[in-house]
Amino acid sequence: MIPNFDTFSTRYLRAARIPVVLVSALLTSSLLRNVIDISLWEMVAGLGAISLSIVWSMMRDGRGYWVYTVFTMRVYETPEEIARRIEHLSLGGASRLFYQPLAASLLTLTVVVLLSLAAWLCGPQYRYPLIGLLGVVLLPAVMLWQLDRSVPFLIRQAMMIHKDKANYASRPRRLPACLAEDLLLGLLVNFALVLPIGRKAEFSLAAGYGNPAFIVAFMILLTIVMLFMFFFAIRPRRYVILGDMLIGNIAADFAPCAPWALTARLARPWRLVIWLIAVALWSVAICLLFQMLKLPQSFVPFYLCSLLPIVLIYCAERYQALYDNHLEAQEMRQRYETIAAAVNAKLNKA
Repeated sequence: MIPNFDTFSTRYLRAARIPVVLVSALLTSSLLRNVIDISLWEMVAGLGAISLSIVWSMMRDGRGYWVYTVFTMRVYETPEEIARRIEHLSLGGASRLFYQPLAASLLTLTVVVLLSLAAWLCGPQYRYPLIGLLGVVLLPAVMLWQLDRSVPFLIRQAMMIHKDKANYASRPRRLPACLAEDLLLGLLVNFALVLPIGRKAEFSLAAGYGNPAFIVAFMILLTIVMLFMFFFAIRPRRYVILGDMLIGNIAADFAPCAPWALTARLARPWRLVIWLIAVALWSVAICLLFQMLKLPQSFVPFYLCSLLPIVLIYCAERYQALYDNHLEAQEMRQRYETIAAAVNAKLNKA
């Protein structure tokens, strides 16, 4: 039986709970481990980057997903209910705070600032437990509430596009732009969570870049960073891309070139092994290189230089993932158009 919008929306929101809470909790645990003597700015930056990356991604992908859902008839609703949803919900004004990526992200950041300030005023002895409470419980609850509020508007938007697709002003996007947006979000979180780690004793440069203890600690750090970036890079978006494709928001030349041969030929687990080995060797090499060149002892510039191969790995993996998702979306679109043509032919005969 095909569900109606309310039933499908409930399933959609339930499915979002685990990834939202899990990602927020994992990243918040990194913030708690990495930052000692946390400042108010570091608290806002860390929690803000985590929340921003999640909310922006949810709202950005929401339109494409609900267009896919409406166009492919994964839900059924009576004409009266569809008319009611279109007539009684406005997409302008304050409503944009609940479904547009930028507006929803600004609303989330405002909540983060207010909650962080409240936690800060409770005193230093309570700050780290309160950060954990914010990142694991309160902020995921706020983000899921925002997602819940966004769904009716995204459904209405998808229904209006479906009803009058000819007047929809499409904005075709290409793969490099999608990759750059995802990379920016990833680096934003990375910088907020990792750069303050230089204050920890394990990452002290007092004994130089060639200190064995520092090299081991830095190797572990880069490996963890690479794992986080890798798993964020392989996140699928096939249904979102299909939805955007159906309304012309995916350019005909979406992928300007084929993926790198290594990512195209090797299975993902083998690539992960190669990346882990490469990053481990790179972490040792760059430590010894900075020691040999007698460069100034500063953790932030050193970390930014060391991050370059991980950024390249992320770009290669994200390009491959989006490229594969685009191919899958094209296949699904062909099946959808074939079925739609067959249904229309039967209706015309009747």
